[in-house]
Amino acid sequence: MQALRTVSGTYRGSEASEPERIIEIRVDVDGHRPQHRVSGDVYLRTSPFGAEQLIYVESFVVDRPEVGGDERWMTIGGKVADHADQSLVIYLPRVPAGSTQPAISVNWLYDGSVVATFACPKSSEFFRTATIELDCFQGSTVPVDLDPAIDPSPAGLTGPVSLRSAFADAGIDIRVELDDVLTDQDGPDTGTDWDGAELHDLMEARFDSFANRRQWKLYSVVVPRITSYNPGFLIFGVMFDWGLEQPGDTSFRQGCAMAGESLRTYESGTLYDTPAKKDRLFLQNFVHEVGHAWNLPHTWQRTARPDRASTSFMNYPQNYTGGATGSAAFWSAFRWTFDDVEIGWMRHADLADVIFGGDDFILGNLSRIPTATATPVRIALTAPPIVEATEPVYATLTVTNDTAGPIGLPGDLSPEAGTVRIQLRRPDGVLIEHRPPLRRLIAPGGTATLQPGESRAVSIPLSFTATGPAFPLAGEYRIVAAIEPAPDVLLASNGLRLRVRHPADAEAEELAAVVTRPDVARFLYYGGSARHPGLADELSEVADRHEKTSPATARHLSAALGSHYARRAKYLTFAAGRPVVTARRPDLDAAVRNLERAVAPAPRRVFDDPTLATLAGRLRDARG
Repeated sequence: MQALRTVSGTYRGSEASEPERIIEIRVDVDGHRPQHRVSGDVYLRTSPFGAEQLIYVESFVVDRPEVGGDERWMTIGGKVADHADQSLVIYLPRVPAGSTQPAISVNWLYDGSVVATFACPKSSEFFRTATIELDCFQGSTVPVDLDPAIDPSPAGLTGPVSLRSAFADAGIDIRVELDDVLTDQDGPDTGTDWDGAELHDLMEARFDSFANRRQWKLYSVVVPRITSYNPGFLIFGVMFDWGLEQPGDTSFRQGCAMAGESLRTYESGTLYDTPAKKDRLFLQNFVHEVGHAWNLPHTWQRTARPDRASTSFMNYPQNYTGGATGSAAFWSAFRWTFDDVEIGWMRHADLADVIFGGDDFILGNLSRIPTATATPVRIALTAPPIVEATEPVYATLTVTNDTAGPIGLPGDLSPEAGTVRIQLRRPDGVLIEHRPPLRRLIAPGGTATLQPGESRAVSIPLSFTATGPAFPLAGEYRIVAAIEPAPDVLLASNGLRLRVRHPADAEAEELAAVVTRPDVARFLYYGGSARHPGLADELSEVADRHEKTSPATARHLSAALGSHYARRAKYLTFAAGRPVVTARRPDLDAAVRNLERAVAPAPRRVFDDPTLATLAGRLRDARG
């Protein structure tokens, strides 16, 4: 019998009686790693002012459709999920392997009657297509066409492998566009270390395809190192989960950055002692970060079939528990693939859940953090009982070792590293999870030892989130935190009550409008921005004018301004049409002036101990 062409892939077409109605349908019943599902998106074609555009209407999915037919036709049918009265029947002509796939016919039924028919030519062998716009700092590269037969590795791997091939195996067409090589005109150190503020400024400046909307385009940049505030651990990468500079933008998951030098200098015995092994670590981590941009959580955090023994890109090698444990065992079993549940998500999830700039990052499968009982460590969450509506809110998380022996804690204890989770119940009863604006991928082994009786305190900025202001309502908030020292281990804090006052007068309303602006929130969170120098001048004036309106808020503004002026901050200029990295020199006089104002006595305490210690250290450095 002659071999027949597989039918899986993407088809796109219009309704016969209503041509402005467009359907894009993904058929996934045969071929490579079939997920036995049909999904699609519905659009309306409009032409306002003579310019044609497509308006997204809805997504749909048919799970486990019935497949029938013969050597001439295949039929696929089933109920549309969450719509008991709707179903689809698809008629697909069968042709010999190697032939062009003819158009298919899609019948949409309500209560068993056909209400719409779509003629859909095949548009792609893949299920979704996306573009990554990639910048690299001079000397930084992304491994391409890597031979996967690197010791240790499983037998039977075929290559080469790359970022594109990793997603192609999942049925996703990723196109990588090397946009620019960032060069450095100020010396060998200017572009080496990048902090969060600089990386976010860089993304805003360099994402040429940004259009303030959901789109299948992602920005990525490779720099040598990403600044770690703790020298005890390395940052391999970050995902940007905050809107760009446009006011009101809430486009999530639009960019990621990788620290190429940190990845290539990381050592762990003989696991990463050759260039090929280092390239493997780099590429696995890069695919991991891009996977997060597709809204994929870690394998042990996902709702559907959580698995620490997974060999997916979305597991951490050091967390692997499949038979033997640890990184060596992971690489011995790693086959450069995603898990089926992840493949099904990328191919068939609703558009808003996966498209870059769509819905916010999906963390895990817990509806709420459990109440702490008999934990081996004491976890205390504290904050001021009452804050003003204009005041950035910081909570202090203190971990105390009540055991008889030393314990290890994550070196980066923060929501950004995924080692701390925060949930808030608002005055209106809505339970929300704190979504940090930035997410860090930390190198393995970054732990801190806590001896018996010792405590460690960290400050958590609660006001700044990827989803906008965390405290939009006046009234009482109930807050709980938990640390996640290892996969499947969640240790909860006490519950905390915090009350946000109503703005006292028109001046307080005016100040609240300033500090909740997206650009100001980013300035406060990152401690400045070289890309927006005029904002520092504006906030200096605001701090002076509203010193009496809110002494606490004025000190928070001064603290951010002091950090801003104290830093040697990188930004981009252009020379001969090429992007060039340059640096703004610190203004130490302005740094001292603002930091002294920030730590000056106030009618009530403004900063917690960890934040006050950080500000005092910056002030000492600025004074020289």
